[in-house]
Amino acid sequence: MGMPDGDVLLGPQVLLRAPKVEDAEDLFASVTSDPNVTEYLSWTPHPDVDETLRVITEMFNVGDDHTWLIALRDSGEVIGELGYRQPQRHAVNIGYCLGRQWWGRGIMSEAVSVLLQQLQQDSSVFRASAACHVDNVGSARVLERCGLALEGRLVRYLVFPNLGPEPQDCLLYARAMR
Repeated sequence: MGMPDGDVLLGPQVLLRAPKVEDAEDLFASVTSDPNVTEYLSWTPHPDVDETLRVITEMFNVGDDHTWLIALRDSGEVIGELGYRQPQRHAVNIGYCLGRQWWGRGIMSEAVSVLLQQLQQDSSVFRASAACHVDNVGSARVLERCGLALEGRLVRYLVFPNLGPEPQDCLLYARAMR
C-alpha cells in the first residue's frame, strides 16, 4: 500500500511529500532527535541518524502506513512528518509531529487541513480521527482548528514512553468525512 512516489500535497506554506533516504539527516536534526518534539509521541527520540534512516526505509509507507514529510514550500526545508494508518477500510487515524522551532505558527494546522482535504477525495474514507495526550494542549488545538470534534477521554489508552511505562489518558478527536 503506502503512497505513490509522486504523491505531493501543497498548502500555502507547506509541501507534503514522501520521505526519501536523503531526508534522514535533516529529519533527525530538526524532529526525531528532539525530546521536546517526542514528549507526547509513542516513540522515544532517535539516538542517531541511523535510527531515522531505518524508520524511513522500514516503517514509513509500509503496509497501511501513509507518511509524508512536511517541508516549507518556499525553501524545501524538512520540518516535520504527518501521516495516517487505516485500521479499518472506512476510517483513518492521523498522527504528526513538527520541529520545535516551527511551533505556534499555524504550520501543523495547515498540514493537517491539507491531508484532510486529500482524504475527502477518497470515497472509501468516512471517518478521520486522532488521539492526543490529555496535557498536549497544542495538539488538541490543531485538531479543533482542523474541524475535528472532541469525542471523549480514553482512560489509560496509550503508552507514551517519554512520560513513563504506564498507559496514559488521551483525548479522542474525530470528524466524519462524508
